[in-house]
Amino acid sequence: MRCRPLLALVLALLLGASIAAPSPAQEPAQGDEAPKKEAKAPPEPLKVVTHHRLESGGTDLRYAATAEEIYLEDDEGEPTASFFTISYVREGAGRPEARPLTFVFNGGPGSSSIWLHFGLVGPKTVDIPSDASDPGAPPYRLRDNPATILRATDLVFVDPVGTGFSHALGEKKDEDFWGYEEDADSVAELIRTFITRHERWNSPKFILGESYGGIRTGMLVPRLQQDLSIGLNGLILISPALNMGTLPFDVSGNDLPYVTHLPAYAATAYYHGKLPDEWPSLEALLEEVEAYAGGEYLAALFRGDTLPAEERERVAERLHRYTGLSKEYLLRTDLRIYAIRFIKELLREEGLTVGLLDGRYVQDELDDAGEFPDGDPFSAKTGPIYVATFQSYLRNELGVELSRRFVPSSNQANQKWKRPANRNHAFAGYVDVTGRMAQGTKDNGELRVFSAGGYHDLTTSYYATEYMLRHSGIDPERLTIQSYEGGHMMYLYQPALEALSDDIVAFIEGG
Repeated sequence: MRCRPLLALVLALLLGASIAAPSPAQEPAQGDEAPKKEAKAPPEPLKVVTHHRLESGGTDLRYAATAEEIYLEDDEGEPTASFFTISYVREGAGRPEARPLTFVFNGGPGSSSIWLHFGLVGPKTVDIPSDASDPGAPPYRLRDNPATILRATDLVFVDPVGTGFSHALGEKKDEDFWGYEEDADSVAELIRTFITRHERWNSPKFILGESYGGIRTGMLVPRLQQDLSIGLNGLILISPALNMGTLPFDVSGNDLPYVTHLPAYAATAYYHGKLPDEWPSLEALLEEVEAYAGGEYLAALFRGDTLPAEERERVAERLHRYTGLSKEYLLRTDLRIYAIRFIKELLREEGLTVGLLDGRYVQDELDDAGEFPDGDPFSAKTGPIYVATFQSYLRNELGVELSRRFVPSSNQANQKWKRPANRNHAFAGYVDVTGRMAQGTKDNGELRVFSAGGYHDLTTSYYATEYMLRHSGIDPERLTIQSYEGGHMMYLYQPALEALSDDIVAFIEGG
């Protein structure tokens, strides 16, 4: 099988919430003169500081929350972009510069940071069912997050240009910042400006990125360490995209995604009780599947059309044992399970589709006979609760009133994203940032890397992430790889939230 994905669907699913940014204004017809507008100086950047407290592990944690706009400027001092950030600084913890500082962003590309903000690392978290059930309709509720990593590090949540309330200024347009290089340049400058304004140059510094945020992190490492002389202590990767060749989207002629995603298919089938055999535990299942995927299965796919018929039958039987899909179906797919089809096929008999971002989630669809799903159950069920609680929190607890539209996720940014400058030629290939991270660890002998993946993530599979990082050249002694139950945002599963938070705190404090 050699199939191309429904790219529009896949890109929308990766954003976390299918909410598009406003359409750009219509260009004037040819021959018409666009009215010239006088450049207006931007208003004074907003800055609101509030003070809060919560109980964390028996400790009274007091902190200041600062919601502010930070303007970037070009070489002539003209403003080019306004970044809206929310930062949290622990109070009463001594000299601020001695505290670690972590910059946090999600991915997309085109996503704001609300998912990590209210899902994992911030002092507040959404009150969402841990069992992947539907949180229902408003009103939703926020609750204190005792597991917040604020106990170990101050936090800065970054919304890239065109997401959240961040936007271009002056003669710039949002889409001028939509690209691998352009995005990384602006975020690096935002980090430099922030640590200068807040006098945090000598603080231990960490970068925490999720999904496409893994690629952004890789792009940032040389910009920060080499170009701006900003030393980093650690990189924290949550369900990261790092090498596009291992992701299950453009699989034409590329067998690697089928191999690296087999364990995630097995974990999802196990969760839904679709496996033909009994297994003592998920861990026992995955240990066997990982060994098979990287051994016999990889070798069989490498044989291509020369694989003998009897061996094809044996492979199909093993895949049936690990995924619950029928042998007949697996043979028709040429032994290659395509993620966008898998989520429709696994529970087809029940008339349900499972989530691509989190295979624990399920949803009924109108077309039970379709080859591909109409949407993603995970995004549909989790997007509204994050956006509604953030809007309420911003105004009622942080005292911020902004009339601009908040953009949680921008499909426009995703679809217009420009490739790296060195990836525009005819033989460009897949984007891979692991080499940049590895070089960063050579430039900085103390830089460490932590990576977390979810067993039920069918996009950035935990096994694919491990494969990429184990082939990156990063010293294994400075590399920590952990996996947890749950999906792309594994922290929605409460036990995973607590375990992951503790692991991140241990990573930060372990330096």
